[in-house]
Amino acid sequence: MGEKVEVFGAWFSPFSRRVELALKLKDIEYDYIEEEVYKKKSDLLLKFNPVYKKVPVFVHAGKPIAESIVILQYIEETWKDNPILPQHPYHKALALFWANFLNDKLLGAIMKARRRQGKEKEEAIAEACEALKVLEDELKGKRFFGGEKLGFVDIVANFVAYWIPAIEEGFGLGGALSSEMEKLPNLQRWCNEFVEHTIVKDTLPPKQDLLAFCISQFGNNVASK
Repeated sequence: MGEKVEVFGAWFSPFSRRVELALKLKDIEYDYIEEEVYKKKSDLLLKFNPVYKKVPVFVHAGKPIAESIVILQYIEETWKDNPILPQHPYHKALALFWANFLNDKLLGAIMKARRRQGKEKEEAIAEACEALKVLEDELKGKRFFGGEKLGFVDIVANFVAYWIPAIEEGFGLGGALSSEMEKLPNLQRWCNEFVEHTIVKDTLPPKQDLLAFCISQFGNNVASK
């Protein structure tokens, strides 16, 4: 696979970092293009992702692909070395199930909490906390979500391990998720293992910069209903 690989991303985005982590785990060379998504999106980004107009966008041999989980699947199917998904169809399906759970259930609840106030906000935060408890049970007896080796689900869960404190500050969640995670030893252990992974470290933005960005960008942007 000698064709050019490009990633259009944003330094603060866990979704962009998912793609970069997968490429690094597979030892695939790529060019990274930083996008100013909250200022002026580039013409190339709008050309390559005209539907969602957001990062990440993955371009392989001039052909663009959007949405991080779709990109991860493409990378896995295109470059067979250093697999990030299980090879057995059943275990592969389970990994995709948990990846979708992270995006739809956990992240979905967090985004709902950002847009709500009062009782609705509390309910959304409680929903996110329940999702964290489900992850705690899934990690029982495991080093990573797929077993002993960092893989697809761990990559998708990167925001749990590193981004949650900054998200809480920016979205006005009051530290509820961090407090819940302190009660979940399996998830805490996984978070520590994940962020200390040699390759993962190269994909994590500076914590203070991330916190400052989330507060400045989202702190006064919470919906009133």
